[in-house]
Amino acid sequence: MPVPPMPPPAVVDDAAHELGNPLNKPVTGAAQVPAVVGGERPPSLETLQAARAGATGPGSGLEPGREEVLHAAGLAYGAQGGLAARSFAINEMLRRYEASLDSVYDFGPLVLHHGSSQILMRPPIVSQAQMAFALGDAGQVARETACVYSITRQAQLASAPPNWRSYLVRDWGWPRRPSEAVLPRTEPEAAYWNKFVAEGWAQGEKQGVEIFLSDLGRLQRDIIGMARYRVLLRAGVVENPKVVFENSVVNGGGAELRAGDKIARITEQRGLLANKAVWPSTTTNCPK
Repeated sequence: MPVPPMPPPAVVDDAAHELGNPLNKPVTGAAQVPAVVGGERPPSLETLQAARAGATGPGSGLEPGREEVLHAAGLAYGAQGGLAARSFAINEMLRRYEASLDSVYDFGPLVLHHGSSQILMRPPIVSQAQMAFALGDAGQVARETACVYSITRQAQLASAPPNWRSYLVRDWGWPRRPSEAVLPRTEPEAAYWNKFVAEGWAQGEKQGVEIFLSDLGRLQRDIIGMARYRVLLRAGVVENPKVVFENSVVNGGGAELRAGDKIARITEQRGLLANKAVWPSTTTNCPK
């Protein structure tokens, strides 16, 4: 089935400002699935270290304050390069395992459908803690709880299920070359520059891994939280949000007419139910 093209940002922005409410201006292409993109391979560490302010001379040492300038510029330049390189490598890894990730992180069965409408509802995200214990009043009161559920994000309307690519795929672009004034001009400066760029590169690579692990944790939290919501929904521990549809055969007129228009609104988020009927008198096993 052909997919309508994505309108340019200017068109979307003009429509939003023109009509005041983006719901009055449907955006085409909203159901497109993102792809793993990472751009071209970023420059290597050696390429960044080779940056010079023209031809370097032998020199006799560093001018006062010059080491600090080289340190700040080299560290920042190297960090940008390390972050870009690590992110590119991670995207290449994701591309190799794309089919497996599509299977493991499939949000499709978790979203809530409303008849034949293209409008979907991304369910709330529910977190769970077990065997929570708390003390209060200087040790005079203790509280032990077998199960603690919390809705950490409310339901949202969408045109497509969440996709792992929007969580994990990042593109930081190429590092920006520093100005000529801060690049090394002599061989001694080049030695310092190479050292500082390498230090920054290592920090950037570390940051890239930390960001990826944080994104992966957020992805796992969301898909597990949505799955937990569906389990609790079947157990009668939570209610579905209330969604109201407004159908119009035709509206508008003049310069624009809309036929078969449908607007959905979440009018009530509802939430967890403290229904004693679904819980045994002594609760030790919590629905997960």
